[in-house]
Amino acid sequence: MKYYLAFTILLLLSLQSCQDDNTPLNQLEFYWDQTGCADPWSTSNNSSNDETKEAVEDYLRNEGVMGAKVLSITGDGVQQICLACFCTTGKRIYVTVPLNQKSKMLALGFKEVK
Repeated sequence: MKYYLAFTILLLLSLQSCQDDNTPLNQLEFYWDQTGCADPWSTSNNSSNDETKEAVEDYLRNEGVMGAKVLSITGDGVQQICLACFCTTGKRIYVTVPLNQKSKMLALGFKEVK
């Protein structure tokens, strides 16, 4: 009997560890590679992460994407060495949204994290 209880607890703990801690089960994660000045919100590479986060969330809300939340802004994107507005800065903006908002996010140009 002790072994069944221990096995059950171990199984539950291992299943819990498979879930991504940042993204709830009913959410999808998307990303956007920030550009020098061609993003649809009013920030640039010189803006703080807090300013960018607020601008992205406001933009998505105005576009009808409900429940969007910026998870993080990282430096793991591709940095293009050029001064054109469309060149990427290397910053990547990660956003989580409810499952039913997937088509809107893709239509806006966000890429789904696989």
